[in-house]
Amino acid sequence: MKRFLGLMVLLVCCAGTGRALGADEHPLVLKARQANPGRYQFAVQSGARIGVTADGRSFYILWYPKGAVPGKTPVIATIHGHGSYAFDEFFLWKKAAEEKGYGILAVQWWLGEGQRYQDYLSPEEVYRVIEEVFRGEGRAAGTALFHGFSRGSANSYAVAAYDNTRGGKYFSLFIANAGKPGLDFPSNVEIARGDFGERPLSGTRWVTYAGARDKHPDRDGYRGMREAGEWIRRFGGTVVDAIEDPEGDHGGFHRNPGNISRALDSFRN
Repeated sequence: MKRFLGLMVLLVCCAGTGRALGADEHPLVLKARQANPGRYQFAVQSGARIGVTADGRSFYILWYPKGAVPGKTPVIATIHGHGSYAFDEFFLWKKAAEEKGYGILAVQWWLGEGQRYQDYLSPEEVYRVIEEVFRGEGRAAGTALFHGFSRGSANSYAVAAYDNTRGGKYFSLFIANAGKPGLDFPSNVEIARGDFGERPLSGTRWVTYAGARDKHPDRDGYRGMREAGEWIRRFGGTVVDAIEDPEGDHGGFHRNPGNISRALDSFRN
């Protein structure tokens, strides 16, 4: 299928030369590779495909287990935390996804420099990357899970609003992993003032995660994620499981296989 972007390494034109750059030569891919060569190699050796976003600014990683049918096999779409790379999320999700027979779509939404919200793809831009891949596959509604970690979690609520009110309703579950809504982020401001309607999260299902040892309890820990649950419910969503790990820290969701199992048990149920 021509529009199935995950079956090929997308090409981006090298400005001024006319030479087509492979996705693995994209400057942001090279920067991610330099930051953690092992995780880059892990993705390549696992057979993951690297695609360049339509605007050429960033990239994504798409992987399916053997025997999968793209568009039909459930997939975990994920965005990383601040100052991180999509290869990290692929690495952290790979074992559980393979055990369940799920695919992975990891979007590189940090643009490689700075920590302002402008240094990241906006939630709308993140969603457009996901939507383009899913449309190319012919993916049906309700066949995917969305996960955001830390700053990715803080922006996941807006991604959900786009999917639920303006998109394909691809996601039957959202995992907000250690990050309450960033109320000063433009898309969350738009949610709060009603730009997506009064209840833009109506019908969405959520799992939240918080660790007792998180260094920022009011933002990412127990108190922060309890506030996140209230925010989700305020706009019509349902928290089907609020994971609170007494031994967990900020990255504790993936360090404890039990947390992953609990979250995935809520997917497709």
